[in-house]
Amino acid sequence: MLTIRRSKTDQYADGQAVAVVHGQHATTDPIAALDAWLAVRGNDPGRLFTAMPRRVVTMEPISGEAISMVLRKRARAAGLAAERITAHSLRAGHATTAAVAGVALDRIAAQTRHKRLSTLIERYIRPAQAPEYTSSRALGL
Repeated sequence: MLTIRRSKTDQYADGQAVAVVHGQHATTDPIAALDAWLAVRGNDPGRLFTAMPRRVVTMEPISGEAISMVLRKRARAAGLAAERITAHSLRAGHATTAAVAGVALDRIAAQTRHKRLSTLIERYIRPAQAPEYTSSRALGL
């Protein structure tokens, strides 16, 4: 379990626990990636993801701009359209892919920490995928 102590939707710092499990492949295993990062960052208390100016780990928070730069660099390395990759698109991609795979909306919302299913459905599950996860598909019409 990963505890998110504070976020833009948790301004009172009540904290939220999010389950993180091993991936099926070494290259996409979030726990292995986190362990590798902690080997570099160290286990000191503080923010989990920190800035690395000039490849030197600090305990300062990583900026949104730095996150975008990392995502775009990795997207280009994977042969993807880097200009379309954002932190938001990763979250929406997770929600959409999970919905298409038949994962219940309440489970998706628990993972993405959406309090309102309407927000999840309207803003995160991409409309182009709607035919694949619509409930009418299961009616045998």
